[in-house]
Amino acid sequence: MSDIPSLTQRDITEQIGKLYRYERKRHLFAFFGTGIEEQLSFPNMPPLRVVPVRSELELRERMPVLGDEETRIAFLVPWATEIPIDLAGRFAQSGKILRIGTEARLMTLLGANEIEGEARKSALSTYLLTTSAPAPLKVPAGRLTLAAMWNAWLSAVWRIDVSGGLGLDTLLSWAALDQRGAQFVEAMSGPTAKGVRDELLAYLKAQLGEAGPVVWKAWERGRGTTPLAYALLFETLASSEHAGVKMWVSLAPRSALDVANDGAMTAVAGALGASADGALRQVEQKAGAASARAIVQAADALVENADVREALAGDRRLPSAWRARLAALGRALAEAAAAPSAQSVGRAAAVCKGLEGHAFYADTDQMVVIARAEMAVRLAAWLAARPDRDLQGPPTPHGDAELLARWYAAEGGYVDWARRSARGTAEDGFGKGANAVVAAADDARQELDRRFARSLSSWVDAGRPSAQVVPIDQAVKRIAVRFLDDDASRQLLVLLMDGMAWAQAVELLQSLSARTVPWGPLAWHGSSKGKIGDGIYPAVLANLPTMTDVSRAAFFGGKALPPGAAWNTSKDVERWAEHRDVKKLFGGAEVPKLLLRGEGHTLEGSASPEALSLVADRARRVVAIVINAIDSSLKGDPQQRHAWTVESIRSLPELLERAREAGRAVLLASDHGHVPADRLVSKGSYKDAGARWRPWTSADEVLAPYEVGFRGDTICSPKGAHGAVLLADDASRYGGATHAGEHGGATLAEVVAPCLLIGCEDLGAPAHDDRALDVGSAHIPPWWYLEVRTPIVVPDAAPIESPARPKKPATQAQLVLPALAPPPPAPPPAPAARQSAFASSPILASLQKAASDRRQIIEAVEFLLERQGVASEAALAGAMNVAVWRIGGVVSKLGEVLNIDGYQVIRHDAAAKTIHLDREKLAQQFEVKL
Repeated sequence: MSDIPSLTQRDITEQIGKLYRYERKRHLFAFFGTGIEEQLSFPNMPPLRVVPVRSELELRERMPVLGDEETRIAFLVPWATEIPIDLAGRFAQSGKILRIGTEARLMTLLGANEIEGEARKSALSTYLLTTSAPAPLKVPAGRLTLAAMWNAWLSAVWRIDVSGGLGLDTLLSWAALDQRGAQFVEAMSGPTAKGVRDELLAYLKAQLGEAGPVVWKAWERGRGTTPLAYALLFETLASSEHAGVKMWVSLAPRSALDVANDGAMTAVAGALGASADGALRQVEQKAGAASARAIVQAADALVENADVREALAGDRRLPSAWRARLAALGRALAEAAAAPSAQSVGRAAAVCKGLEGHAFYADTDQMVVIARAEMAVRLAAWLAARPDRDLQGPPTPHGDAELLARWYAAEGGYVDWARRSARGTAEDGFGKGANAVVAAADDARQELDRRFARSLSSWVDAGRPSAQVVPIDQAVKRIAVRFLDDDASRQLLVLLMDGMAWAQAVELLQSLSARTVPWGPLAWHGSSKGKIGDGIYPAVLANLPTMTDVSRAAFFGGKALPPGAAWNTSKDVERWAEHRDVKKLFGGAEVPKLLLRGEGHTLEGSASPEALSLVADRARRVVAIVINAIDSSLKGDPQQRHAWTVESIRSLPELLERAREAGRAVLLASDHGHVPADRLVSKGSYKDAGARWRPWTSADEVLAPYEVGFRGDTICSPKGAHGAVLLADDASRYGGATHAGEHGGATLAEVVAPCLLIGCEDLGAPAHDDRALDVGSAHIPPWWYLEVRTPIVVPDAAPIESPARPKKPATQAQLVLPALAPPPPAPPPAPAARQSAFASSPILASLQKAASDRRQIIEAVEFLLERQGVASEAALAGAMNVAVWRIGGVVSKLGEVLNIDGYQVIRHDAAAKTIHLDREKLAQQFEVKL
């Protein structure tokens, strides 16, 4: 019976269709073969039943009744001679038993109209004709070749994607996911499958090389993930010239992959490595990221050899390679911490940049690690740059307080943001290196804090001189009221962010600049009427102790609380209503209105209807609202991590949007800052003390090195006390309980309170031409971009006048410092004085551009030339004093001048957020030697 062909539905349907072209009177057919009983449907004719019979007797039993000429049946009979003579007349073809040949059946099975000899002779063709496939087999173009037949079977039966031809990457991914290897082995054990497996392995070798059979045999053994796991290793190792690595590749995987010899193993490794990337992507597409990660982890576990581990350090997927990159960064950070320099920072930056080449860099699970790494490198850059070391000013006892306050308002917040973000566990090499940098920065900042606190005491004793800094009780008068007095059409929202230090302020400013309608500092701060001192932003000093009750009262009341005064924040509404300078902005019975937390916010923290209505009321030129989000967070657990963005403060987006609609600028202010609990260690407990201050009992009391005593009419010390003792570093506290942050002390982070005017992009237009409302980018120090170079002292920029358009102020990449006195040394030349030959190019001169445009072009080119032709968007924006969101348009305008005759001298890589200048093309196009 094994020689009797098993006929499929397609076999019979095809033959019946041909027979009906010639035979229309008889509807009974006899075919040599066997099959299943079923009913076949045909277009435009009645159905036909397939009836397999085992003998002549069964045939007679299944015949339709005599006289029934309409029933249509195809009998499948097990003999090949003829139908009994007494029945033959009722059958088509006079009772001839019809044979369907192997070739015909094969072409019918695979939908072909032509067959090649190799396919006809293949063991697979015999196997296909004796088994039934679970899905239709189909070859392309109707031509049945051996390769087409194998691909059709692999696709239909084993679900291997051969749509673009069988590829090794496809086979690898399929073997890693398919679990039917044992099923294939069983199917090949039957007599009808003789020779099929051998032919398949030969076909795979012919198509895919030695690696093809290796993958297939591993799948048969139930180890389909093993070839892909090794392939991921071979992607990096196959090209290694290291003798130990080459030996490992040729020997270690042979047993697991069942490879016969070293030579074959080398070839297999190369092929598998070349296909690893595509295979893993297919796994991820079909089974998800978790399955792909599991295979990567399995690959990582295959290696114990130290040389191989080292060679895999540059791999872009393995967890161990990610750890190796981090460890290398840790070593570079430790070097930078021990010997800060441009060179050591450059090495750390390069290693940190190398993290981007690993797949984990895009993994959300690694975001905290990546942020820590980037901040640690920035902190190393600050240690190397240390612009604060070049601060010089009047040799007065309080000079340090003024200088350091201006420095802190300009860039100290970035230092403290980086310190907080880079601090963490130090169990591994990366953590130890990051913490080494943090520790070095902590030491530097502690010295600055203590120096500032000592000088701050002298500043208080000197009567709080305010030419260079602003006592917080004068901040509203000198910033907000002066801004409004300068133009009667201006409107202002005072947002007091209770407890906000500069570390949170700079984070918020970056978030504000990234909004759809960007916000940023107003040009007012650089104008003749708005500029205070020599700093980039006003250096506002909180009242002491730096507590909300004390300093917020001074801000809203316009005067300092005297010693012994009652501390009560609930009176701030009355203080604001009675603020002498603010009241002048109101007429009639109207008084300045302040909303505290209860009135300004709903229970869930959104802006209240009253707050939104108040901001929208243009009849009030100035309105004020307190947001307690940051100060409230300080009472939480130190384990909590906060990202201070616009969106993280629930009411802030609503208030800003309402301010934008009302045409209001915003005074983003704080009553005091704070220090995080990262380093705080208790120094004992004192009666009537806060966490960061205590009563100063008498002048004879000996103070510790971390303490500074303050007394005077503006120091709100307890009644009967000699004064107040404030902590002068961020490593000390009084008492036992530790919150997420504390305030009350005399450090830069607590005393120097953010207070600057910001606006949105469309604030000053198109209503009027108020140049003071122009919005710029927040100042970002050059070391934040990892630029470590000798600080340059530049002359003060010419102040702007409103409403005339301002002249360009000093570049934001440089800190404006006071001159030494006496006698003042000549300052080094400004960057524009150190020009290359490009500035004198006759080609540039011939373009007849306006002087301002020429200056901008030269400034951009010189900046990029100093940086080997590459700079980040933020760095170029800061150097050119334009908002970072405008840099694309600026580069586009530069390209109109520099990209002569289609040569791309300057280009903007928006994806990488970088600007590139081609030095050689610049020299060629502008006929200069650079």
